[in-house]
Amino acid sequence: MTTIVLWVSDLDRSVKFYSALFEAKHPYVTEGFASVEGNGNEVLIHLLPEQYRSEPTSGEDNPIKPVFEVVSLEKAKLAAGSNGGKIKSETSEYESWKYADGQDPDGNIIQVRERIGY
Repeated sequence: MTTIVLWVSDLDRSVKFYSALFEAKHPYVTEGFASVEGNGNEVLIHLLPEQYRSEPTSGEDNPIKPVFEVVSLEKAKLAAGSNGGKIKSETSEYESWKYADGQDPDGNIIQVRERIGY
């Protein structure tokens, strides 16, 4: 993955979540917009206009599921859980990757993957 644009209801919460998930040290944040980069991932975060903001959803009706590379699934689970999201404990493996599904603080469904078996 290179870059994805996400619209969110709480910019600060999403910046904290993706910064922790990507181990990003210096996200770029301005009014209504942020860019968080790390581990080969980038999320451009846009704050939804007030009239479109809502509470987080289950995300099950989300038409896409971005996949982000992380150094460690265990670290990603801790980072997500500490920042308003969740990475499931169930994992699957395919070729040289281990995967786990999760949700960000706005309820967007995501997947994280860790390289295994170099």
